[in-house]
Amino acid sequence: MAIQNVGANVASSPDVIERPDTRETEGDHDRFSHYVSKTALTRSAVSGREVVALCGKKWVPTRDGERFPVCPACKEIFAGLRS
Repeated sequence: MAIQNVGANVASSPDVIERPDTRETEGDHDRFSHYVSKTALTRSAVSGREVVALCGKKWVPTRDGERFPVCPACKEIFAGLRS
């Protein structure tokens, strides 16, 4: 795995790997349920890896999807797969 130089301080310490901030904020506008295969969802629950929805969104599921409306893009793609 290659370590990318993201700043002058990091270059002097190869043991530091910058991790992106993945915390959700109150202003998070992407509050939809997405369609994901059951296999990928189960694998994510066990391993903690991210999943990819039909619409292309990548994330690690941590919330109950029943509380949010279905993503319009996922719904449209799923409808196209059914016909």
